[in-house]
Amino acid sequence: MNSILKKSFEIDTTYSINSFFYILRKIPIFKDLITEDIYKSTSLKRKIRFFSFLYLLCKKILLKLVYFLVLFYSCQSLFPKNNMNSFFHVYFIFTIIGFFINNKLLNVSKKKYICLLLFEMNDTSYLRTSFIWNQMTNLLLNGLCFFMIIKFYHYPISYSLIAIFFSFFTRVIGEALNYMYYQKYHYIWYSNTRLYFFILGLLLSLSALPLIHIELPFFVYIILIILSIVGSIPSWIYLWKIKNYKAVYKKINSQVKQMDSTNEKDYMKQMMVEVKAKDKKISEKKIRGKKGYDLFNTIFFERHKEILLRSSRNYGIILIIVYIGLLAMITNDTKWFHNIHDLYEYHIAWFVFIMYFMNRGSIVTQAMFFNCDHAMLRYNFYREPSTILSLFKKRLMTTIKVNMFPTLVIAIGNIILEIVLKDFKISLMIIQILWIISLNVFFSTHYLIIYYLLQPYNKDLEIKKISYSVIVLLTYFISYQVSRITTNTLLFLGISMIIIIGYITLSLRLVYKLAPSTFKLN
Repeated sequence: MNSILKKSFEIDTTYSINSFFYILRKIPIFKDLITEDIYKSTSLKRKIRFFSFLYLLCKKILLKLVYFLVLFYSCQSLFPKNNMNSFFHVYFIFTIIGFFINNKLLNVSKKKYICLLLFEMNDTSYLRTSFIWNQMTNLLLNGLCFFMIIKFYHYPISYSLIAIFFSFFTRVIGEALNYMYYQKYHYIWYSNTRLYFFILGLLLSLSALPLIHIELPFFVYIILIILSIVGSIPSWIYLWKIKNYKAVYKKINSQVKQMDSTNEKDYMKQMMVEVKAKDKKISEKKIRGKKGYDLFNTIFFERHKEILLRSSRNYGIILIIVYIGLLAMITNDTKWFHNIHDLYEYHIAWFVFIMYFMNRGSIVTQAMFFNCDHAMLRYNFYREPSTILSLFKKRLMTTIKVNMFPTLVIAIGNIILEIVLKDFKISLMIIQILWIISLNVFFSTHYLIIYYLLQPYNKDLEIKKISYSVIVLLTYFISYQVSRITTNTLLFLGISMIIIIGYITLSLRLVYKLAPSTFKLN
């Protein structure tokens, strides 16, 4: 077992080191300084491997500490009267969420690919070693974090020990159930987005129960730890008896096309925008009377309706849950009542950042490219100014429709909250609704513009233009900075609507003039 662990770590670090040297040699300034001989230097690699181990160790500790600190201080700020019980309540619910979504055995990585398929390590030994390693590191890191909480905040050691071992045993159960699910249905369960979002939404709602002064009592923690211990025994036996891990991993790896597609994220993006066979059938009445690019765009939207609407629908459902939670808080807590009232009175700009976060424009452009444009851009007529502008306008309407559900949830949710806050002014409500819708139009237009003017994707949906990444990052930064503006609501709404109208008008002219030369294959 030690030899497997040592060998897998050596492979992982050697791969990382060689990749690092390879990237450095691509930079002109280092091209002559770093020669081929550097790959043979075992002493240098030994030193780098040592520092790599320290880096990975520090990274794991830091990430775990950040998780605990965010959880701890969030509970302190949200539940100041009873933050101890609330912290353990939220920690247990989040551990159950991890039971479903934080499974390691069926994850695809280059390290596993090299160890299992290239170096042909014994798959049973590798499975057991990596599983035990993950379990022990998590147990030690959780123990370290809880030790700090006990030392500095004097939390009960009984609660902490139960939480530490509950996390340990539920991970065993989660890994076993995930593997069994794959064996039966031949796909990892959380790729079923409806089930995934339902469970995630339900558990996140349960984690918010302390907001209405409902928390898990101590005897429930006792029951949960007993159930997790009992459930972990058959789970551990099941995992220990797995004999076909290499075959299962090979199948998953071939599905992910790990070595063809740079990394797993590219595959996940492709899966996210891939059209299913059932969606290719279109009702005749949907296309009756349509011609030209109107017909072209209608066929595209109908075939991709499920892809385009899926994440928008999920965000809309999450927003409904959030607004219900806010409604419960302002009716039960005076502090929350005043905080939300101040938000609508002086901090309405926060909805710029919320609308930025909720907009699905990037998903829409990925679907457009992967299922349509990467083939059509091979033809010159597809890049003529009149064609581009005509299709741009129709796609803009499609993108706005896709984002309309969460937009309307926010608009209606705001009205309901302001009625409860007794701050209801009809004229202001109408302006707010129009403003929220105009933000949807703005961000939908923005993502479509940068897609047409930069077209960053290659055939694998990898982003190949750094300018696109920079603009996306700037969009995030500017949206966040704008959200922090504190001013009169009516004044802010008026100025932002003028900016939005000007931006959309300018964007149409830019697309018409520049897109014929920028909208092309990489």
